[in-house]
Amino acid sequence: MFETLMMKTFLLLTLSLLCAYVGSIISGGIMKTAIAQGNPQKVKSVMWTAIIVNIIAFIALMFLQSKTPLNMLLMFVFTLSSGFTLGIYTIANTEVVQKAIAITALTTFLTAMVGSYPGLDFSWLGTILFIALLILVVISIIRLFVRFQAGQRFIAAFGVIIFTGYLLFDFNRLAKLKEVAAANNWETALNFAISIYLDIINLLLQLITLLSASSSN
Repeated sequence: MFETLMMKTFLLLTLSLLCAYVGSIISGGIMKTAIAQGNPQKVKSVMWTAIIVNIIAFIALMFLQSKTPLNMLLMFVFTLSSGFTLGIYTIANTEVVQKAIAITALTTFLTAMVGSYPGLDFSWLGTILFIALLILVVISIIRLFVRFQAGQRFIAAFGVIIFTGYLLFDFNRLAKLKEVAAANNWETALNFAISIYLDIINLLLQLITLLSASSSN
């Protein structure tokens, strides 16, 4: 039924996004109940539990990505737990989150179309995006200790550009492998699905930050 690498990847990506959505709905419901009950400790417990599970699942997935079906199970645990952390954002500003989701969906669709177009090669983006991502990580770490509100929108916009570029880069890599028979397996599909999933989630988070900063000014 899922004969090509592209079909396998999009199936796993769809299931991953569905798990994240379910996780965000459950988390959002728990958070709203805890806030209504005036129980901030429950909010912190849910948040930190989801973060810890998410990190453990991701690390385990990196080491066990070739162990089927364990790798599939870990992928769903990872995406479900990341959805729990996303649920925290949904209760803060629903309108901003809805706009960010719409923009993310449109961006993902467009980058998939462009990145998969025959004859286009975006492999040159790899090094540029990696360096840009390192810069973003360094700036984000600095922001933990030094607050500069004025630069928040700039940093978020920079992040949006980076993860849009990564979507284009990863969809292009996937398209170039679709004719390679040796790559047409579930392990490769899972690797691509996780990479694209992370691109989408990080793009969404950067858009939420950007739109929130813009609406507050």
